[in-house]
Amino acid sequence: MPKLLITGASGLLGANLVLECAKNYSVIAVYHRHPIHLKDVASVRVDLTDERAVEKLISAARPDWVVHCAAETNVDRCEQDHAHALLMNRDMAGWVARAAMRCNASFVHISTDAVFDGRRSGLNEQDAAAPPNVYGRSKLEGENEVLKECPAALVVRTNFFGWNAHKKHSLAEWFLDTLQRNKQCNGFSDIKVKMLLVNDLIAILLQMIERRLSGIYHVLARDCISKYEFGVRLAAEFELDKKLIKSVGVEEVGLRAVRALNLCLSTEKIEGVLRKKLPSVTEGLRKFHQLQLADYPHRLKVIAGDPQTE
Repeated sequence: MPKLLITGASGLLGANLVLECAKNYSVIAVYHRHPIHLKDVASVRVDLTDERAVEKLISAARPDWVVHCAAETNVDRCEQDHAHALLMNRDMAGWVARAAMRCNASFVHISTDAVFDGRRSGLNEQDAAAPPNVYGRSKLEGENEVLKECPAALVVRTNFFGWNAHKKHSLAEWFLDTLQRNKQCNGFSDIKVKMLLVNDLIAILLQMIERRLSGIYHVLARDCISKYEFGVRLAAEFELDKKLIKSVGVEEVGLRAVRALNLCLSTEKIEGVLRKKLPSVTEGLRKFHQLQLADYPHRLKVIAGDPQTE
């Protein structure tokens, strides 16, 4: 079987990717604090902020593919600590890409829609990026480092939700947990996104890997909705009270970092390659619910060693 090394293996994308790929790939799950417990998956603890440790890891593993999911995704923490953001999102990405290049492994870098300023929708991969905050700038610089170190890399700009292996909630989980407790919550009506279910993202990533694609691609949901509307659609899917969701503007909340308001990027490039439309947000929420009914969240927590599942 092809050997797939996944960094950030206990994160939202990483843990789902490990679980989805374990049947068809020889998986090496690289983590920092939370090991992965899954039969036939090699779980390896490495501090990826140590350049030498990165080189040692990948040269010893000799993977066919490296999927780099590890990153600092806390937007406000990045705004507060620029050096940390650059270390996690620029330097680390470059080191992993260089090590992959040296051992002839194909490389996939997970980036973000937040490399754009959100002033207009429909931007494609050729449009100039202009991040409005430190997080976006650090991710853009990470893309540049990756493509400098590994010109044949695949860079995927995305925005996703799904079931998490640990207590940290994705937006969907946060809405669901709050509404199920019959509590009020805010939904940003002025931030528009195209959030893709993480399981759909993984299916597309694997197709991209099989096709050996390279370069930058936008991989997002088909439709563009506000975060408030996302909460409303989730409430409808789970038959919860949508009236508990208050429509607010992002400036009312007082976040540290400026947020881009419109991240509805064009997905024409990847849809052209795959010759099909990407899933919609509503389709993703329906599958998100189906996964819950199939006990998928519990399976994720088991492989992540969540003590509440023992």
